[in-house]
Amino acid sequence: MHADVPPDTASRVGEPQDRNATNREAEPLLRRTTSSLSSLSQPFTKQLSTRHAFAVLVSIQIGSGIFASPAQVDSNVPSPGAALLVWILGGVLSWAGAASFAELGAALPLNGGMQEYLRHIYGDTMAFLMAWIYIMAAKPSSMAIQSIVIAESIGSVKATGLTAWEVKGVAITALVSMVLLNSINTKTTLKLSESFTVVKITTVLLIVLAGLVAVIAHAVNSNSSLSGSQDWFTKNWFEARPSVSNGRTVDWNSIGTWDRYGHYCAALYAGLWAYDGWDNANFVASEIQDPGRSLPKAIKAAMAVVLSCYELVNVAYYVLLPWNVMGINDAVAVSAVKSIFGRPAGIAITILVAVSCAGSITSNVFAVGRLVIAASQRHYLPAMLSTRGLPKGPTKRKRHPSSPHDESEYLDGGHETNIDPTYDAPIYANILAFVVTLLYILIGNFRALLTFVGMATWVFYVSTVIGLIILRRREPELPRPFRPNLVLPYVFAIAGTLVIIRSAMFAPVQSGVLVGLLVAGTLVSCGRVTCARW
Repeated sequence: MHADVPPDTASRVGEPQDRNATNREAEPLLRRTTSSLSSLSQPFTKQLSTRHAFAVLVSIQIGSGIFASPAQVDSNVPSPGAALLVWILGGVLSWAGAASFAELGAALPLNGGMQEYLRHIYGDTMAFLMAWIYIMAAKPSSMAIQSIVIAESIGSVKATGLTAWEVKGVAITALVSMVLLNSINTKTTLKLSESFTVVKITTVLLIVLAGLVAVIAHAVNSNSSLSGSQDWFTKNWFEARPSVSNGRTVDWNSIGTWDRYGHYCAALYAGLWAYDGWDNANFVASEIQDPGRSLPKAIKAAMAVVLSCYELVNVAYYVLLPWNVMGINDAVAVSAVKSIFGRPAGIAITILVAVSCAGSITSNVFAVGRLVIAASQRHYLPAMLSTRGLPKGPTKRKRHPSSPHDESEYLDGGHETNIDPTYDAPIYANILAFVVTLLYILIGNFRALLTFVGMATWVFYVSTVIGLIILRRREPELPRPFRPNLVLPYVFAIAGTLVIIRSAMFAPVQSGVLVGLLVAGTLVSCGRVTCARW
C-alpha cells in the first residue's frame, strides 16, 4: 500500500465515498474539487479572536520591511516623492489583495489559507505547488531576511560593523531563539505576537516622533543640530536625482521607458514585501471565532494601521537622513535615529528593530507551521509533519468519520498522537522551517532574497485572486459573509500580473530559480499522481 493513501481509506475502497477519497490523489492539474471536499474540518480549537488576528497581521507586516526595504525602494526611483507614491501604491494593492482574501477566508474558513482556496478552485496540483513554494522558498526566505536585518541592525551600531560571517552567525542565533520560543504552545505564541505588536507600533511611532522633532526644531531654529539632514527643506521632493541600484548609478534623465518601468517594479516589489503578510490570518481561519465577521474586521484594521505607519515613517527617514545615503543603507531606521540623537539612541532603536523583526519571525513560524500541517493532512508532505507537540504514543481513531465531510478523522491513516494540550506547537513543522531558513541565511543576501520572495509569493497571490473571480461565477450560491466590490480583485490581478512579468525579466536569476522550483514541484506532484493510480 502506498504511503500517500490512508490505510482506513484503502480498506474501505469498496464504499463510494472512500473511492472518491482515494481518487482525489490522482486529480489532474486545474481539476476543480467539489465543495464538500474543500470543507475539510481541522483539528484546531477556535481560540483566536479579532484582536488575535489583528495582532498576527500587524506583527508579521511591521517587521524588517519597514526598517530595511526603504533603501531598495529609494534606489529604484528617481526621487523621494516617487518613493512615497510607491509606498502608497504598494499599500493600496496589498489592501485590495487583503480584501479579496478576506472574502475567501470568510467563505472557506479552512486552515492552510491559499493552499485550500487553490485546491477548491483549481485542484490538488495547484495547491501542492503553492504549499511547495511557500514552505521551501517564500516563507523561509522571508524569515532569513528578517534574521539578516536583525544582524545588520546590530552591526550598524558597532564602530567597525560586522563581517559577513558574523552577520550570518547573529542571524542564525536570532532564528534559533525564535523557533524555540514558538515551539512551546499556541498560547505562548499568541502572547508573544501581541507583545511584539506593541513593540512594533512603538518603534514606528518613535521614528515618526524623531522626524517630527526635526521638523519642529528646524521651524524654531533653522541651524539646530536636531533639524536632521538639510535635504528635506532645501531640495525638491519630486526632482529626479541619480540613484544607486545594484552597485550601478542610474541616471533617470537618460534611461529608457522600459528600464524605468523595470526599476519601478523592483521598487514596488520591495514595498510590497514590506506589506507582505496580509494573507497570514487566512492560514489560521478555522481557529478564528466567527471568521465571517472577525477576519474582514481584522484585515481592514490591520491594513489601515500598517499603511499609515509606513507612509509616516518613510517621511521621517527622508527628514532625518541625507537623501544620497537612503538607497545604500539596509539598516535605515538605526542610521536615521543615530544621525540626530547619537549612538545611545541608535543602540536603543537597534534593540527595538531587532525585537520587531523577531516578532515577524514569530508570526511567520506560526503561519508556516499551520501551512505545513494543512499540507501534510492533504498528503502533500509526510504525515509526521502534521504532528503537534511531543508524541506520547499512537491511539486508534474512530474507523468512520462522524459526518460525511469530516475527513480529519482519518486523514493521517486512522491514528492520532496522544498530545499533551499544554505543548501543542507543531514541532516537526517548525524544525522543517528552521532547517530550510538556515540554508537561505547561509547562501543568500538581503536584496537578492527580497526580489525572490516577491516573485514567489505574488505568483500565487494573483492566481488566488483570479480564482476568486472564477468562483464568483462558478459558485454564486457559496455563502459569502464578506463580499468586496469586484473592482478590487480585478485591479489586483491585472497590476500583479504586470509586475510579475516585468520583474521576472528584470531579475532573471531569481526568476530562473523560481521556475526551477515550480518545475521540480510539478514533477513531484506528477509522481504522487502516478503512485496513487498504481
